[in-house]
Amino acid sequence: MAGLLASLAIRKALEKLSSYLAASLSASSSSPTSGRARQEKDLEDLRMLERTMRRIHATLHDAEQHWNIREESTKLRLKELKDLAYYAEDVVDAYEMNRQKVEALKAFAGAANHKRKYQQESEGLFCDSHTVAITDELAIKTRKLIERFDEIKYYSDNFTLSENDGEIRLTPDISGLQTSSVVFENSIVGRVKDKNNIVEKLLSKRGDNLASPVSVMAIVGMEGLGKTTLAQLVYNHPEVCEYFDVHAWVCVSEQFDINNITQSIIVAVTKEKCDLSEIPNLQERLVEEIKQKKVLLMLDDVWNERRDCWDLLCMPMNTTKLCMIVVTTRSEKVAKLVQTMPNFYSLESLSFDESWLLFRQVALTVNQENAPPNLVEIGKAIVKKCKGLPLAIKRIGSMLRYETDEQSWLEVLENVLWDMDQPWNEVSPSLELSYRHMPVYLK
Repeated sequence: MAGLLASLAIRKALEKLSSYLAASLSASSSSPTSGRARQEKDLEDLRMLERTMRRIHATLHDAEQHWNIREESTKLRLKELKDLAYYAEDVVDAYEMNRQKVEALKAFAGAANHKRKYQQESEGLFCDSHTVAITDELAIKTRKLIERFDEIKYYSDNFTLSENDGEIRLTPDISGLQTSSVVFENSIVGRVKDKNNIVEKLLSKRGDNLASPVSVMAIVGMEGLGKTTLAQLVYNHPEVCEYFDVHAWVCVSEQFDINNITQSIIVAVTKEKCDLSEIPNLQERLVEEIKQKKVLLMLDDVWNERRDCWDLLCMPMNTTKLCMIVVTTRSEKVAKLVQTMPNFYSLESLSFDESWLLFRQVALTVNQENAPPNLVEIGKAIVKKCKGLPLAIKRIGSMLRYETDEQSWLEVLENVLWDMDQPWNEVSPSLELSYRHMPVYLK
């Protein structure tokens, strides 16, 4: 988030500086000979500043859009670049203030009786009628900024660990964890009504599109709301299991690779390894398994927004007698793309009573009925701050499971919900994924 703000700040400053330099370049040829060498030196420094700002902007933009940074050395380098971005913005703003002052003085000098005062006050602020002068202070700040950038570059080039310094210790990438259809229903709180509603919709459909046996329902909600859990409950419902001939669960996540997804569907249907890799062969194999059958396909955590990719994936499903596809997604745009039923299913937060019941199950496993009144009071305050998000309730509740000290619970209430690096370290990759897919104005 900070990287995005710094990137936007330096882009805005860069646009200003580029327009100033364009004007200065056209005007410098007509400048008087006296002072031209100084002016050219200052302009060259500003051009160097512009190039430096472009490099900083490109680096911050790429880091924000494409990288999940974990190394401390890289985090430090990006932090220094962010600081430099704001400093560059200040330098450009200082030049802008000089320009505005010159414009104000020009307007002030419109009356003949103010001309002498204009000449006195504007001395040192402009080079000619077109170009605002670069003051000594601004020139010094410009050179200082370039020097700081060179220092960061030197650090990056000379203080980076290499293969010669040791082996890289890899940590598991939990953002790539796959979901499955397995669920322990007795531990689920507050989704009975949602489950029944979706099961009823699935079993009442007989292909709402006459041109195709494929029907698609999307379950939409923010991260941590319980979309996957709800899909698991529906997938394992006895009536659903009995009605469909073929069942397949596939966790899609960010990479919508049609080959991999089709291969996963085949494995889920046949319970056997599939060595095919080309899409024509994969689709032919899938058709063999699902042709003229009633098929239930669960696609968990879908992000794809391309219609052509979705149509290609669904092509084999048109050979079924009936194919019901349930998609879970955090994106309403995705839901509208895939949905064939009138409305997607928007999942709501848990009620307070449901949230409190879930929290008690997780945090007060030892003695739910006779928990200390003071902890109950604090626990209910914590639950209110979780705003009905099951994942937040379970994560925070897990932290307090074996804590009996009131102070520990108060610290969670007052601090942890707003500084979630530790209790939410398992959730953050998913939240980062949601963040990366947001449009810039929402970020």
